[in-house]
Amino acid sequence: MARTEMDRQIEEGAEQAAVFVGRFVSGAPMGEQPRAPGGIPRGVHALLRLAVVAWAGWGAWTWWGLHEHQRVIRAAVITGCVALPLVVVLAVRGRSRRRHMRSLVLPMALAMKDMLPVWDDHQRLRALTIPLDRSFVKVRLPDGWHGQDGHKDMLRELVQDRMGGQWSGEWNLKSYPFSVVFTPQKPRPKLEPPETVGFFDAVVQQAIEKCKPGQLVLGIDERQKPVLKSMTGETAMWALSVGSGGGKSSFLQMIITQLVGQGATVVGIDVKMSSIICFVGVPGVHLYTDPGNVGDMRSAIKWVAREVEARNYVKKKDPNKNFDRLTLILEEGNEFGDASKAYWNDTKEKTDPASDPIWGDIASVMRMGRHVNVTIIGVFQDLREAAVGSRGLRNMFRLIMMGNYNANQWKMIVNTTPVPESIDRAGRMMIIEGNRRIWIQVPYADPDEFREYSLKLRQERGYSTEDLYGTPPAASPQRLPSLLQESTPLLTKEASPQLESAGGGVVTLVKDEEGDLEEAEFDEDLDEAAAGEEEGDAEPVQELLALAEISRRLAEEEIEVSAELMRQHKRRRSDFPAGEVVDGRELFTYEAIAGYYRPDDTD
Repeated sequence: MARTEMDRQIEEGAEQAAVFVGRFVSGAPMGEQPRAPGGIPRGVHALLRLAVVAWAGWGAWTWWGLHEHQRVIRAAVITGCVALPLVVVLAVRGRSRRRHMRSLVLPMALAMKDMLPVWDDHQRLRALTIPLDRSFVKVRLPDGWHGQDGHKDMLRELVQDRMGGQWSGEWNLKSYPFSVVFTPQKPRPKLEPPETVGFFDAVVQQAIEKCKPGQLVLGIDERQKPVLKSMTGETAMWALSVGSGGGKSSFLQMIITQLVGQGATVVGIDVKMSSIICFVGVPGVHLYTDPGNVGDMRSAIKWVAREVEARNYVKKKDPNKNFDRLTLILEEGNEFGDASKAYWNDTKEKTDPASDPIWGDIASVMRMGRHVNVTIIGVFQDLREAAVGSRGLRNMFRLIMMGNYNANQWKMIVNTTPVPESIDRAGRMMIIEGNRRIWIQVPYADPDEFREYSLKLRQERGYSTEDLYGTPPAASPQRLPSLLQESTPLLTKEASPQLESAGGGVVTLVKDEEGDLEEAEFDEDLDEAAAGEEEGDAEPVQELLALAEISRRLAEEEIEVSAELMRQHKRRRSDFPAGEVVDGRELFTYEAIAGYYRPDDTD
């Protein structure tokens, strides 16, 4: 029997009714357009629709069937009172959900177009699930998707970029439904070195006992384990760039103590006069700590350079020769550089180079020293290139320790980004060795304890100078600070202030070329001359003065001749009055110099 137009319309109407009922019951949108993101969930829509239909059916039956109008009214009022707060809560929650969908879910779904190209925008939106608390991200994947063309990495990077932090994915590509669930990685607990470490703690002492020759304990790291570094090979030269209060003194005292324990000879340059002075009197530790005697410091550095030269000569003749360690410690390198430059400018001849040549000796030690077990530890508050003589020496320090630094110092010395945050704590330093970065806490002890322990080590283990081919220069007597000096006649007991020397003898103050006073012991001849002068049976001792003091006295006679001009005349003129050398200083009598300049020869 042929289908009529009526039959076709009836079938289409039945299908549309079935679709309408199905959409209505399931909570799906009644139209063809998908529901906007952020609305009420589909299941809630279905329950609300069924509740409205049930309530309407009950109300109609009760109103017209049973004629209980009052009952319907009461039920309507009660339902309104209950539904109103529920509607408000759903509206507020819906607003938060819509904001969440608009700001995060929808943009991320659109961004997945390149990773899920087989789906359209609506399918990708339905495939993405992110709860309001952002505790996870779930992405349903198309059939046959295997993350080809790097799509897996792209998807993870997208999630990390939009959600922030590090996320790990759990992939299901073997069973339907295919999906991936991303969850945030738990941050690793931040490890830090201990706040304080004692040098005599068991963990430090046990590590020192296990050290091989040339290996030293630097501190305790984040894992609470000792950090050992070798002062050999590529890391033979060390540098510290640590600000004030960063623990440089404690570090040097700890290192010197370990070097003493290994039988090393230590040459210490310290213009600060406090960091390593506790080692005075320890055999094999030669200290030059008087900022008024920069020449002594320079002589010590030159001696180390000559030792390197001698050792290399011996090594060439005997390649199997091993030398005891010789370490030069340059404390407060910035201040030493300035003081040494000023000293060179004051003493150089016209034919001498303008730059300070002492950095050439240091460069020679750094280039040739590690082969013969001679090393350098340079300590700076700011390791600028200019602080090491502008000779490219900074890059030769292959092991650098930094503390109390700022961003500019980090960029200048290490030049990597991001700049790690500096921890301003005494003894907290970062070891930089190539691309390795290690935070440590430097062991601490009282300076007197370091000294006593070093003396004990020398007594127990001995000390040999067999591998030293020369003797370190003797340190000059410490000069009296300028504010403590007095302008009085010198080399006479009556006029010169006397001090007790370290050995219990009597010392006097002698003016140097700059007019400053320094300590000098009376020798026996001077004592006898003074005694003879008192008895009247000897000629009076003539007063010997430095050129700076003579220049000052000539100015009182209106004879203007600077000390620098006198020094030039002394070098260039053969008829310049001869002086007398006292404790390495050339002094002159006032009468001789005044007689030389009283004529018209004042140029």
